[in-house]
Amino acid sequence: MRAGRPGGDARDGADAGVPAELRQLLATRRYRHLMAVRLVGQASDGAFQAGLATLFFFAPERQATPAGVALASAVLLLPFTVVGPWAGVLLDRRPRRSVLGWGNLLRAALAACVAVALARGAGDVVLGVLALATLSVNRALLAGLSAALPRVVAPGRLVLANSITPTAGTVAAGAGAAVTVGVAAVLGTDAGADVGALCVAAAAYAAAGLVALAFPRDLLGPDPSPRPSGGRSGTGPVAVVRRASRDVAAGVAHLRERRAAAAALGVVAWHRWAFGLTTVAVVVLCRRTLAPVEDPSRGLAVLGVLLTAVAAGSGAAALAAPWGARRERVTAWIRGCLLLAGAAQLLVGLTTDVVALAVAAFLLGVGGQGAKIGVDTVVQRGVDDAYRGRVFTAYDLVFNVSYVLAAGASVLLVPDDGRLGVVAVVLACGYALVAAAHGRAGARPPAGARAS
Repeated sequence: MRAGRPGGDARDGADAGVPAELRQLLATRRYRHLMAVRLVGQASDGAFQAGLATLFFFAPERQATPAGVALASAVLLLPFTVVGPWAGVLLDRRPRRSVLGWGNLLRAALAACVAVALARGAGDVVLGVLALATLSVNRALLAGLSAALPRVVAPGRLVLANSITPTAGTVAAGAGAAVTVGVAAVLGTDAGADVGALCVAAAAYAAAGLVALAFPRDLLGPDPSPRPSGGRSGTGPVAVVRRASRDVAAGVAHLRERRAAAAALGVVAWHRWAFGLTTVAVVVLCRRTLAPVEDPSRGLAVLGVLLTAVAAGSGAAALAAPWGARRERVTAWIRGCLLLAGAAQLLVGLTTDVVALAVAAFLLGVGGQGAKIGVDTVVQRGVDDAYRGRVFTAYDLVFNVSYVLAAGASVLLVPDDGRLGVVAVVLACGYALVAAAHGRAGARPPAGARAS
């Protein structure tokens, strides 16, 4: 079932110029509403995650190592690999407006608990468990935002919307992180600065939840769909789990029928793996090589510069994608973005010059976010709305599992000084191979997909 046209101008807009399309998109009230939920929520994410980073990686008493950074990064992502598929069922069986609203309010409560625990001197285990819960909810809500986007945007403007919306969210998260990192670099990396950042994040999460609950109940979907046949009905816990399991299986089967969407998830898997490995290396590089080990604030300032460069690259991708990723050339766009990210990856591994690293970070932002814009569009066009929540949680599952695997691999592949060297060459070659494979996959007609 095709989603209804969003409020405002319902023309396809495929033949309009990008500036005209952008004006029409921004004139759509419900699109602006959904954008507000994303921007406030992801700026909060950036502040929250940067507060955790200063606490766990850049506190003066901690000496970051590849194993330590990898373990912390993996643990922070593991919960969603367990709850993700079930969150997808929730997004396809309950009003997405309610999931986004109450989910953000839950995040606000959890972030406030983290701040209180930190202020009272709780140990790493307590802080880690609370952080895990907060970040698990975060990933489910990002999947919900992506699944809801086609409900408020005309099909012909999906590329533009996918350029502006997730990219603006990434820039907002980067800005939230950069501000937190900058404040910590000036005021110090003590617990007081982290408590302040977490309190601000909690308040912003609450604001995002209230904005989401202002949507009409059914506007964001999902479309109704029949449940998979088989099995007995019931209301007990076993019956609920059984029905949810069948719903997850139905979502996987739907994705398997959509070859273009499945191939796009392969692109995400590789990029996230390579980027995860590089992230661990860069954190270690900033902490142990680019600044004196005894001066964590200086290393944190360098990391802030690189985060800002990545955010700027993501913004540049948003400007270029509406032209480069139109319907007939989205496969070529994704391939080009992968090659650009591979070149940047090579530069990261072969230099420790901060200016060169900032350029590489910018190019990684362009290539990574540009590829994601194309992938989001392919997935949104290629799957039915009734399955979109499950498919996008599968997307996030791939996103997180790939990063966790990269974190594990970094223990073996990232040296103690953070210099990747020959590993970066291998990663760059991997980008080229994935680009070539995706080009071949994109040339085949997608099975079961409909034009939109």
